[in-house]
Amino acid sequence: MNTPSENPSIILSDDVTIAGNLTPLIFFSDGTLRWSNGGDERRLILEKEVLGVSIDGSRIILRCVVENGGGGGFLCCATTETLVRKSFVFQLPDDSVTVWFQKLREFLDSLGRPKRLLVLVNPYGGQKAALKIFVDIVKPLLKDAETEFTLKETRYQLHAKEIASELDLTKYDGIVCVSGDGVVVEVINGLLQRDDWETAIKIPLGVIPAGTGNGVAKSLLDLVGEPCSAFNATLAILRGHRRSLDVATVSQGNTRFFSVLMLAWGLVADIDIESEKWRWMGSARLDLYSNM
Repeated sequence: MNTPSENPSIILSDDVTIAGNLTPLIFFSDGTLRWSNGGDERRLILEKEVLGVSIDGSRIILRCVVENGGGGGFLCCATTETLVRKSFVFQLPDDSVTVWFQKLREFLDSLGRPKRLLVLVNPYGGQKAALKIFVDIVKPLLKDAETEFTLKETRYQLHAKEIASELDLTKYDGIVCVSGDGVVVEVINGLLQRDDWETAIKIPLGVIPAGTGNGVAKSLLDLVGEPCSAFNATLAILRGHRRSLDVATVSQGNTRFFSVLMLAWGLVADIDIESEKWRWMGSARLDLYSNM
């Protein structure tokens, strides 16, 4: 006997025009859209591939991320190694376009994706490319997903910690760090030193690799078999993917410090600290200093 997931019901069905061709479009209860294009069946999985939906007159526009070469529609931005941002435009009958828009939006809203994000960019990290990464890669995806964001650049060491410690958390669904590991650790320390730390630490944190060391981002993406890139990290955040992380606590006198990645002393710590003067070199600074 088939389970409901193996035999999903039809939510909506209409004859639509896509890329100049008239074809039946079917929306299933499992969040799958299916249609034909030149005799070939096409499919979109809303949870995995669709970031946002909008309406323009009698047209429904789906803003998606699909495998390079997949589906129809028109290409709207540059590619990564295997994925492209792509929009699919469906021309629907005037009397049904609003219903389609509402049903598609309801399904996307039911996925629990973040709607409001605080984005912290460290313009000094790594090779000072974080702001460019945000503008070129992260921001277009946020707009595709219709995710509101507040952008703040960190201006000095421990600035991110100050921001996290004073932040009104009710305004956001998550905090995103476009940086290396340092800003992530600062944010966690800021959250855990608040009076309401037990609540504050539950806010989701997103990490987009843009620094010298990107161990947190790489570890998280490796867990799901994805390459460590800003594009993939942003997608994971927008899809609402979460993973619990352990926190280590170190106390020295009256000072307490929290870490989610590593703790180091001796030679490793010396290399990290002393090579700061060569930050412009990116991760190569660590290799060079360790060989001196």
